[in-house]
Amino acid sequence: MTKLKAILLITSTALFGCTKPPPQDPADIVFLNGGIYTVDAERSWAEAAAIWDGVIIAVGANADVQPLVGASTEVFDLAGRMAMPGIHDSHVHPLEGGYEQVYCNLWNAQGVDDIVGTLTLCAKHHEGEWFNAVGMDVAVFGVDGPDKDLLAGIADDKFIFVDDMGGHSALVNDKVLDLVGYDENTPDPPLGVIERRADSNEPSGFVREAARDAIDKLRPARDLATSKVAMRNALQQMNSYGITSVYDVWVGEHEMQTYQALEQSGELTMRVLGGVTDEGEFERHTGQDFERVLLGRHNYESDLVSYNSVKIFVDGVFEGETGAVFEPYLTTGELGILNHEPDELKQRVAHYYDLGMQLHFHTMGDAGTRAALDAIEYARERGSEEHKELRHTLSHLGLIAPEDMPRFRELNTGASFTMVWGYANSWNTELNIPAMGKERVDQFYPIRSVHGAGAVVLGGSDWNYGDLDPLLSIETGITRDNPFGPAQQGASLLSSSEHVDLATMIASYTINGAWQLQAEDVSGSIEVGKRADLVVYDRNLFDVDPYAISEATVDLTIFDGRIVHRRRSE
Repeated sequence: MTKLKAILLITSTALFGCTKPPPQDPADIVFLNGGIYTVDAERSWAEAAAIWDGVIIAVGANADVQPLVGASTEVFDLAGRMAMPGIHDSHVHPLEGGYEQVYCNLWNAQGVDDIVGTLTLCAKHHEGEWFNAVGMDVAVFGVDGPDKDLLAGIADDKFIFVDDMGGHSALVNDKVLDLVGYDENTPDPPLGVIERRADSNEPSGFVREAARDAIDKLRPARDLATSKVAMRNALQQMNSYGITSVYDVWVGEHEMQTYQALEQSGELTMRVLGGVTDEGEFERHTGQDFERVLLGRHNYESDLVSYNSVKIFVDGVFEGETGAVFEPYLTTGELGILNHEPDELKQRVAHYYDLGMQLHFHTMGDAGTRAALDAIEYARERGSEEHKELRHTLSHLGLIAPEDMPRFRELNTGASFTMVWGYANSWNTELNIPAMGKERVDQFYPIRSVHGAGAVVLGGSDWNYGDLDPLLSIETGITRDNPFGPAQQGASLLSSSEHVDLATMIASYTINGAWQLQAEDVSGSIEVGKRADLVVYDRNLFDVDPYAISEATVDLTIFDGRIVHRRRSE
């Protein structure tokens, strides 16, 4: 057996286990009268299904499955509802999502006054030297971002760090600026931006990319007890949206320790592929410490968790003009930021490729996308033939040059989209159109073209920097309109031609997710012998208006044959 095939077998077996022999006892769970969308190769529907000991043991008609019902079997009537494979989130930050309930949460704050009011209320109950907040909507401040005056009088005796919705910029107070040493004489760090006040070189308190990251690393390290609570809450939220497996793309040793602690206490209710964050930007470890964690990652792996992946930040984001693009930004005249020079990126990717590791890339701009694809191509051309079976992922993909679209299929690389960003929201209208022009913004998130070029399209939330509910992205991928409603009723839609159908969006979150994990033989569809990861919605998504898809509710989530979420009325 080749080394790579051994790695793939170990990963598949570790995350999903082995198919078990036919049961001698009644089924544990049976579904009748479905609405079961299997997402098998024929995209067939079934009326009934049965689960025993974590495995799907029957799929077919009621008459086929009914004999498996015994005294201890839990039977669910699916009349009017829909079951389908459990959701796989191809790009997510679970621990960061859990910390939304630890930090001051601004995600629902609407406008400047609401932001200030929420921060003020949080500060009244806050303890500790650092006052942290997440989810600030910077679109309300325009392209220059907020000013530190916003924070005056809220918690002047504390270090204040307010992360924006995207996680690539933050607002800090003077106390933090003094700590990090940013003043009017400080140049922008490589790969970062210190925003300045108008007609002055004084820092405004708003920092982007590496300038933000340097401050982030000054914040006190998280403790395991708090992170266990945060991750436990995150798991509950993800299960409530039908999520049963994830690609966690911001992992260091602390995240590994947190997952391990919860698994040891029987509280880990999903499968996890973790991408160890590479050195360069937003890394968890550097130098010898990074090498130690990379080499020691196997100590934290298990039947549910694998860390055979590295995450690389290739560029920034459009907000703040740091996403790497071919055509200059209208506001700066610059081309954004590549975190690694192309040749350096190729060498880094080749190194991990030769180790047999999957690569996951943050790529927002078309130049960033090109750089990542070039690096994968370089690694494949010079590396071992057996490693070509590895499946890599480019995530976000705000812009892609047309000539690069076929390369995803050619390079065995998936395209992960967060489609809930793909409508005319305030970030696109208030920040991106002024910086890039409407013609370019209308090309954002070209999911239809990439899918048409033969790529494996994946669905990811980017939570907590995006909305966790997959139905929001599924709806937006179909309509390219506001999933939070009401519909724009004839208004100009963002990238209106770049839409796909419901079957394609569901596949991106199910069987294609299993492809990303290299485990489609044991997951991603409802078929006999596969692991029993399923979600049940309160309605059939194929029977409702596309604009109402996000209104559906998860009634039941089953992970590995266990009910991990049940709506109270179920």
